[in-house]
Amino acid sequence: MFRAAFRLARPAALLAVAVMAAACVGGAGAAGPSGPVGPTPSPKPEDPDKVIFRVSWEGGFVTPEMLLGRLPVIAVYADGRTITLGPVPAIFPGPFMPNLLQQTLSREALDSLIQLARDKDLLKDVKYDFPGIADAADTVLEINLDGQSYRLSAYALAEAADGGVAPAIEVPPADVAGRAAMREFIDALTGMPADGFVDEQHPYAFDALRLYVIKAAIVENSEFPGEQPPIAWPLGDLGAAGERVENSPVGARCLVVEGDDLATIRPLLEDANQLSVFESEGEFYSLIPRPLYPDESGC
Repeated sequence: MFRAAFRLARPAALLAVAVMAAACVGGAGAAGPSGPVGPTPSPKPEDPDKVIFRVSWEGGFVTPEMLLGRLPVIAVYADGRTITLGPVPAIFPGPFMPNLLQQTLSREALDSLIQLARDKDLLKDVKYDFPGIADAADTVLEINLDGQSYRLSAYALAEAADGGVAPAIEVPPADVAGRAAMREFIDALTGMPADGFVDEQHPYAFDALRLYVIKAAIVENSEFPGEQPPIAWPLGDLGAAGERVENSPVGARCLVVEGDDLATIRPLLEDANQLSVFESEGEFYSLIPRPLYPDESGC
């Protein structure tokens, strides 16, 4: 109807409208511009330390010490950096410090993972249960996209993979599909081929280290073959350092070491092993290392 009315309008009337519009434009131009028009501001670049994807484990039948030192399975940042848990020697006692590895995804690879998360309908908050398995951990997938944060949690995701364990009661089909989508995405995230990265894998150089301090249990006259002399702690009284960890069943304290202090203790920690005990002010302590990731700080 609007197109028909426009065609039927008289040419003279249209000409009048055009003249009036030109006069308005000319009048505005005669006044001159109020000032130079600058370029359109570019959007603020994304924080490179922003986490896009993170996979971690929560809970499970493990010791309190393991819970304190637990690290993400993988973390992916806005600039493509990935930090993963690397292999450790199959020896006892094992190394004191965890083996964290860093590598950078190409922009195309990161975009493909973002699209995969959308395609698999993972931009949501959800928790999937799985009755019939005891003492397993929750696999948690965190996603931060488009200014929104999402958290997906699946109990016993690895243990129940590929139908290896049947649930005690029937799991709703939507939950089965959701768990499968989580598992497939995490497999893609952790199994990115070498051509998806722009550099070689290398050790993650952390700038700060969280240390959990626990009073060591010393057995007198022990003949345990792993017995070794304590390591002298060079940074003051461990018993008073940092802050208490709230509700810790092992009475842990937490402190963060960085800068010159980190440079001082780094060689000691790299030479230590899982059975190392540290002596401070005549007392003996066990330490649990937890390197801080780029988006983390404090205890």
